[in-house]
Amino acid sequence: MSLLIPIEAFDNFRDVKDFPANSVSPELVRTVKRLDEREEIEPFIRAILTDLGQTPHGPAEIVDIFTHRIVVKGQHGMAAFILKGKSFPTVRPSDVAHQVYRLKKLDGLKFAVFASPGTILDGAKEQFCSTCEEIGCCYAIFDAVDLARLFVAHGFLCPRDAGRISAGRCKCGYSPRKRILNVLQKDALEGLATAHSLGQKAGLIVLPPGSGKTRIAAEDAKTIDAKRVLYVAHTHEILDVAASEFEAKFGVENVSRLENAASLHCLNRVSISTIQLLSKNLDKVSAGNFDYVVIDEFHHAAAKSYQRLIEQMRPPFLLGLTATPFRGDRQDILQLCSGIVIVSYELRFGIETGVLCPYHYFGCFDDVDYSQIRHNGLSYSVRDLERALIIPQRDRAIIQKWREKADGKPTVAFCCSIQHAKRVAASFEAEHVHAAVYTSDSDRHDRERKLNKFKNSEISVLCVVDVLNEGADLPFAECLLFLRPTESKRIFYQQLGRGLRRYVGKSHCIVIDFIGNFKNAHKIIEYQGLLPFAEDEQFGRLAGAKTRKEVLNLPLGCEVHFDDRVIEVFANQTLNPAYATRHNIGRILLYQYERLARKLGRAPTRQDIDRHYLVNSQIYVTMFGSWRAFEKLLGGKNAP
Repeated sequence: MSLLIPIEAFDNFRDVKDFPANSVSPELVRTVKRLDEREEIEPFIRAILTDLGQTPHGPAEIVDIFTHRIVVKGQHGMAAFILKGKSFPTVRPSDVAHQVYRLKKLDGLKFAVFASPGTILDGAKEQFCSTCEEIGCCYAIFDAVDLARLFVAHGFLCPRDAGRISAGRCKCGYSPRKRILNVLQKDALEGLATAHSLGQKAGLIVLPPGSGKTRIAAEDAKTIDAKRVLYVAHTHEILDVAASEFEAKFGVENVSRLENAASLHCLNRVSISTIQLLSKNLDKVSAGNFDYVVIDEFHHAAAKSYQRLIEQMRPPFLLGLTATPFRGDRQDILQLCSGIVIVSYELRFGIETGVLCPYHYFGCFDDVDYSQIRHNGLSYSVRDLERALIIPQRDRAIIQKWREKADGKPTVAFCCSIQHAKRVAASFEAEHVHAAVYTSDSDRHDRERKLNKFKNSEISVLCVVDVLNEGADLPFAECLLFLRPTESKRIFYQQLGRGLRRYVGKSHCIVIDFIGNFKNAHKIIEYQGLLPFAEDEQFGRLAGAKTRKEVLNLPLGCEVHFDDRVIEVFANQTLNPAYATRHNIGRILLYQYERLARKLGRAPTRQDIDRHYLVNSQIYVTMFGSWRAFEKLLGGKNAP
């Protein structure tokens, strides 16, 4: 029997009951009307619905429709969602005819949802409703007010001024009474509950940057009724986020920030501190002070300062949080958590579940000869980098590429030194773009002031040095500039993570990476996981790949583009005997082939490769045995 169902009847959306329709302001409605259906509305709804205990999608994924199992008044079933956004201020029958027709192609459909913040004409509604009645499924129509209630209920928007909520708080001071947990947080909390029931004394949580690890710690500490909690991190920016999360669970009066040695004598139920303060005052911290200790950015815990603290505290429960467990010095941090990993999810999963936003990455050629810059085996000489990077032509190239790809978008620029950051900021200011330098040497209050200006769009480009790589909450950042050599996977992930937090109105993050012939530049392709096989697997796995998405293996909604000269840099490095392996050469060749296919609109021939690239087709022959064998692996039909 077909019935029209209100949004309140959906168990998955039950929190909208806390925000009745008459509480939705015109400002909220206007904000929702500006959202894009594919890059904003759909990912948010996916994030609310996704459950790790089931397959995210239903039995069929049809163009312009996504499916998911939902619960309505206790009844489980498959639902299909037809979504329209800012591109359709008025939804006409012709705008949804193809989607409505495809509902009939879905077997076992129990529910259908038509959601649009725009004006849905009666003809479009009738078309949708009559089709649902024909196939015998229940249906719902969500308008702008319904979507506004949904986004307020799930902590994306402020009900007071329609402002966007960051780190659990709107700039007007509003903080959601109930902070909604995403799918990764829920799974981590279930894992922690199991660990506590088994009497385990420690555990490590590995989740991608921006997925809300601090909220997990606050929720778990409150759930087990911890009496004395210590939260430790190495920057004040990370502590700012932690204070907001723990205050939401324990109350402002029960959370204190340790500022000096004297404050160690008056501990609160939750105490938040830098590792620097604690390591200088270990004699004032006794083993019995805390029953729950959280160490954020746990990959730093291999340092002696952390190890001495852990040894001194011997807490009843130690929780480590990190997005990047891999360390350049290969020290094992897992042993500090008794070898117990509570959960571990990679960046891809965070993006594809809608917890994080997609990225559009542009690898731009950097005409700096890094072979002339001193390198000590771990990193480049900062002084030499300054001489090479602080030059007028590079300044112009940076601004030109930024205007081309991300003009006006809030941007974080990662620089190699304070001098470099000052030069980049001055270059943007000279082009009438408001920019500021943000470094660890700045006064803490000055940094807070600059972050607020950045958040309020008074600063467009924030030029940073060795801060904001980790833990900082910057969901409003829509562009990242990588202006220094990215020499490790950990640094690459940390910087990338600064732009992937979800934010209402933000469809994706733009990443502009300037890539020269610096050491390990070719590994950037590996960092992004551009191929669907592991290092020990055979290229034959590519035989089943039928689309560009499968060949590149990109997360949902992500794009990667490299300049031709960057491809040459990669190829030169991977063909060098010092770097060459069958797999990393294959990565370059496959990316080059796919890129040319996209440019030509067809599968390239061997002659096309020779005509367009310096890395010619003979390399393919050497690598794969013959050009015909290469095309056979890709399912190609153009072998000569």
